[in-house]
Amino acid sequence: MISGIWRLKALALLLILPQIAFSASPEAGEKAFQKCIACHTIGSGPLAGPDLKDVTTKRDNAWLIRWIIEPDKMLAEGDSIATELLKEFNNIPMPPMGVTEAEAKDILAYIKAASTSEPAPAKPLMKGDAEIGKKLFLGRQALSNGAPACVGCHQNTDIGGLGGGALGVDLTKLYSRYGGDKGLNIALLNPPSPIMAGIFSKQPISEIEAAHFTAYFKKTNELPVEEVNTEFFIKGIGTGILGLILVYILISLIWIKRLKGVRIPMVGK
Repeated sequence: MISGIWRLKALALLLILPQIAFSASPEAGEKAFQKCIACHTIGSGPLAGPDLKDVTTKRDNAWLIRWIIEPDKMLAEGDSIATELLKEFNNIPMPPMGVTEAEAKDILAYIKAASTSEPAPAKPLMKGDAEIGKKLFLGRQALSNGAPACVGCHQNTDIGGLGGGALGVDLTKLYSRYGGDKGLNIALLNPPSPIMAGIFSKQPISEIEAAHFTAYFKKTNELPVEEVNTEFFIKGIGTGILGLILVYILISLIWIKRLKGVRIPMVGK
């Protein structure tokens, strides 16, 4: 009889353990949500992406988990909800942040818990200087933590189409794409791009530098985006290289004649 009771307890424990082992943790989700705060809030309004308050009651759980893990694939597949969100939020695609399935479940648990409480009061934003922001963008003034200047990877209309790098996107309209002062300031302090996050995790932008950048991008937001004429750019480089080759050949021919003019008399002696 006793052994039978122990067998029942053991069976019950085996049934409970998987639920304990794989249950989502709001506490762990709060930590994982730090990857999301550049674009999302929970109850404080939309930024570059939608406000996530009560999203667990509005979307299917399986859809949310997959969307958190691989948004790029869902957009590529033409998922109707993902495509609509992209159009609604300034065509800023949600980047894959390397979130695991377990982390995604934790994040949703945190969002669900946080949706029932009032958000913390927003911290007042620092006031920046657009001219200092431009100097920081161009690298004329170094960032305090030694991070590289934006111009190495980005361009904007204010400095001309060929005045910056081509690795990153054009930043002319960055201010409006990230929802103004609040959204852009948060995004600068918590870069949403995995590449940017990797660069600035050890060399973060300070709050005052983020304010200067925000002021500068607010100023450039009024300018039209200048599309780089790729065909002209390629032809220009090609013409330049061809010109260098022709000059090299011409100098070589002249140099050969000069050597002959010197060497022949010397050999004759």
